[in-house]
Amino acid sequence: MDGRYGGSGGDDDRARRAARREDDGPEGGGRPRIELDKRPGGEPYRDAYRDDRDRQGPYRQDPYRRDPYREDRYRDDRYRHAGNGRISRADYVPSGLSPWRHIWLHPRLVARDFLYSADPLRNALLLALIAGCFTALNTASTRNWGDDMSTGGLIASVVIVGLIGGLLTYYLGAWLLKVVGGWLGGVASTSEMRIISGRIQGMLSIMVGLFWIPELLIAGKENFTLLTPVLDANLTRSLLYFGVSMLELAGSVWSGILILHATGEIHGFSAWKALLMYVIVTIIGMLIAFILIFLVIMIVGTVITGFSL
Repeated sequence: MDGRYGGSGGDDDRARRAARREDDGPEGGGRPRIELDKRPGGEPYRDAYRDDRDRQGPYRQDPYRRDPYREDRYRDDRYRHAGNGRISRADYVPSGLSPWRHIWLHPRLVARDFLYSADPLRNALLLALIAGCFTALNTASTRNWGDDMSTGGLIASVVIVGLIGGLLTYYLGAWLLKVVGGWLGGVASTSEMRIISGRIQGMLSIMVGLFWIPELLIAGKENFTLLTPVLDANLTRSLLYFGVSMLELAGSVWSGILILHATGEIHGFSAWKALLMYVIVTIIGMLIAFILIFLVIMIVGTVITGFSL
């Protein structure tokens, strides 16, 4: 009986196929051949994709497969992200990094470890309160509180203002970050944003705030006054104070960049979008402060007018 397209008989075809399997099969050190369909004239169809795979050898890759390492080579993580930019808990792998040391280089990994830890808000409120006191120290220095206050009054004011500011940042700030971040496509909740307003900002503020120790030793109360006669009289002390201040400024700027990356990780978007979010939050905060001050002035004015009558 003739073959399918006018070739040799079926018995001869079966014999040739059996011989190929014996020569090229696993027992013969090769791999099984793949029988290709043939055109009516006996010429086999050409499978370009299969030929390309054969040329690549045993370590071939699917050319249409996405390469996560190539895609994420500039990312500060080792994992493929979900559609919204934040990996799921099922795909999370602990980094094993020390938060206090590695926050300076790997903010996204540290923020992710906090997010998926057993206690995401551990010591978050305490860190926020301490950070608020350091922020109050900076405010007292820039506004020269020492010109109108004694040392005791200055310390009390810094503590009171710092604690109030820390509470507002921890609760109200986290809520604003959640709301405005949601407008920009963020996925974090208010509780998750407290990781930023409490733990991340708290750690960075405390570490940068350590520069206050040498500044207080060098300048003392002149850190909080407009005139600095003792500091100006000593060139060495002035240069040393200037150097420490520059280091503090550099640490503050870098901390701000790290906070943007950490916020972007929690919300599931980029650091640039986090920057836009903070700009909007700042504008909203200024509007809220203006409205509150206006209401207080109106209420106080009404009360004074009532007593005068």
